[in-house]
Amino acid sequence: MSLEKIIKFNFNLLLLLPVALISGPMISDFIVILSCLLFFFYFKFFSIEIFKTKNIYALFFLWLLSSLSSFFSTDFFFSIKSSLFYVRIIVFSLAVYSVFLFNEKKLNLFFYIILSIFIILFIDSNFQKYFGYNLVGIELSNNVRISSFFGNELILGSYLVKLYPILVAFMYLIKPKRFFSYFFITSIITLIPVFYSAEKTAIIVFLLEFLFITFFIDKNIKAKIIVILSLFFIFLFMFYSNSKIKNRIYDQMISNSANFKYLYTRVHTEHYISGLKIFVDHPIIGIGPKMFRKYCNNKEYKISEFSCTTHPHNYSIQLLAETGILGFLIYIYFYFYLLFDFAKLLFQAKDNKYKFPLYSLLILNLINFMPLFPSGNFFNNWLSISYSFGFGVYLFMKKKYDNAHD
Repeated sequence: MSLEKIIKFNFNLLLLLPVALISGPMISDFIVILSCLLFFFYFKFFSIEIFKTKNIYALFFLWLLSSLSSFFSTDFFFSIKSSLFYVRIIVFSLAVYSVFLFNEKKLNLFFYIILSIFIILFIDSNFQKYFGYNLVGIELSNNVRISSFFGNELILGSYLVKLYPILVAFMYLIKPKRFFSYFFITSIITLIPVFYSAEKTAIIVFLLEFLFITFFIDKNIKAKIIVILSLFFIFLFMFYSNSKIKNRIYDQMISNSANFKYLYTRVHTEHYISGLKIFVDHPIIGIGPKMFRKYCNNKEYKISEFSCTTHPHNYSIQLLAETGILGFLIYIYFYFYLLFDFAKLLFQAKDNKYKFPLYSLLILNLINFMPLFPSGNFFNNWLSISYSFGFGVYLFMKKKYDNAHD
């Protein structure tokens, strides 16, 4: 098989990823592994500069340290499965970067696939909201939260907010003439299913993405204010007309935080305290990835019946507990490098068609890896795949911006 055919096949694989992520981690992980294997056939034909960037170095160092932490953990085989194979997530980002560079003229296919998925999820989530089952007969698994094709996995909102800035970035490149109108419509069809998902973090993330992205659109301030106010009016109307979702999003948050006595909720706060206690006792390389669940019920780390779970629900706390101060510092270095890229873009005079899409991708990654937000498991397959895809698109967009003329 020729080099061109291998890369084309890899591109077709990536086209399936947005759909595969809806089905769960198994098919998605198969695509990632196969894509990584194909990448090793052709990576030498691309510039090796991408391997020398500081954020890629940081990710590889974090992988090595995580594997080392697993080696010294109290359950090597249990922990090593999460850390050793995490390298595929880093390589997959590079595969996305290289495949997109080679197939830039076909990126409209990605745009139309993601846009179609957003429209289908919008229609399906509304259908499920009003009929109790979706277009293929999947019934509601929760009397408040809409899940659409995700079934028992209540991650509809999380899925959408991880692809929304990518969709906006591609839309800007492919539909530049009517971009602002398309952006507003797309934002509405994203907001509604995200709201119906009743995922508090996803709703906050979407609103932040929308605000920051709107701010950087090259449009007069009046038009941007109208768009922002219009979308927030829709949000407030839905918020006050859906008492069950309002109760989950707001009333329960106030109640669970005891009027903000706790950080987010009592459960979150006790996860964090338990994780920090583990870190204090294992400060250098931590207890090993995936090991929080095996330590948090120990009497010296257990705060209450609510404090133990599979992970601490915050990347900073998880990495402190499971990879120690060394892993945490690498993670913070990686995050500040993204912040540095964002600040550099803000003050750079260079302007070309890739600047706004790069803003959008930076916003996505800065939110994805936010050290202070409640989060999932850093080493979770589904989350890692979705993050690495967004990071790979960012690497591609950064390369195009750097190489394009003003």
